[in-house]
Amino acid sequence: MKLSLSIHFQQAVFERNISIDHLKKAIREPDSSHSAFGERTVSRKTVDGKLLEVVYTRGGKNEYRIITAYYILNE
Repeated sequence: MKLSLSIHFQQAVFERNISIDHLKKAIREPDSSHSAFGERTVSRKTVDGKLLEVVYTRGGKNEYRIITAYYILNE
């Protein structure tokens, strides 16, 4: 699985303390997923007791561009 990060998210991934492994898990094995604006997909996965939401687009066969991702604290 090849991931590329948007310029916005390159800094945010460190600030939000989001693991690349968690991003991959949310894309590969989401608890829920739906289509969004502009051919984006929004996937949610609970990892380590926290709900991670990942917004991404699909490139080629196993390529994903991460637009943003964040943990949802209270839902």
